[in-house]
Amino acid sequence: MLTFKEIISLKSDILEKHAVKYVRHKDNRKEYRELIKDRGELLKYQAQQSNNVFEKCDFIASFVGTEQSRAVFIGMFKVDGIETSDEGFEYDLNEVGGFDDFKERLVIDWGKNPITWHQWVQTNPKNIVEILPKGYLGEFPGLLNFTLDYIELKKLGENLSANREWYLQLSSINGIYLILDKVTGNQYIGSAHGKDGIWQRWSEYAKTGHGGNELLKELCLVDNQYYKNFQFTILQSLPSNLSNKDVIAVENLYKKKLGTKVFGLNKN
Repeated sequence: MLTFKEIISLKSDILEKHAVKYVRHKDNRKEYRELIKDRGELLKYQAQQSNNVFEKCDFIASFVGTEQSRAVFIGMFKVDGIETSDEGFEYDLNEVGGFDDFKERLVIDWGKNPITWHQWVQTNPKNIVEILPKGYLGEFPGLLNFTLDYIELKKLGENLSANREWYLQLSSINGIYLILDKVTGNQYIGSAHGKDGIWQRWSEYAKTGHGGNELLKELCLVDNQYYKNFQFTILQSLPSNLSNKDVIAVENLYKKKLGTKVFGLNKN
């Protein structure tokens, strides 16, 4: 079985010539996809420590813990400095280029002691247990148990084979969905019915950002990157034998309940 050190050595001699620690971040309150989405916060957390854990490190190989003892590689960081204060230690960590083919793809077995979240590479070999397909979003959590930011939706649309379960689930059901403008809090209610279900409609948003909806389109005309503020979720799945008229009736009920025609992003 290949080790992390053997794989990384194909790209770089960092692990051979420098003092490097593995770092495994884990938050049981969040799924892997949520941790990766909040990458900025994760890296900020990584740089601030109460103890001087990276004192003798030249680099750190950073991972996010998933199920059991698995961990996904998210980047290699050079330790360029350290500042101390009454609150602890803050490290100047700068990501090293050249590892994009491995980021969010290499999965290692952390071993029998996941509580030890930082370990020296030289004395703790880690086996590669899986190489995730490029563009992988994580396990599908259930139809009513997720939100997708636009960037994630676009990533899904560009990597359907890597996220087969997401595609199969979203294309197999009809339903009512909600788009949230995370800047203003305004909402758009939509419905999908027919071939390829929810995914048929969402794939249009993935391509254009606004899906042709008039008020969403207006926002994107003012700022051509505004669609990055949109967040997608499913409110209700619907039986496949419902007529289009019945689906629209359920959609209109949600618009009324949430006031999206008066205060939100539904024009009609």
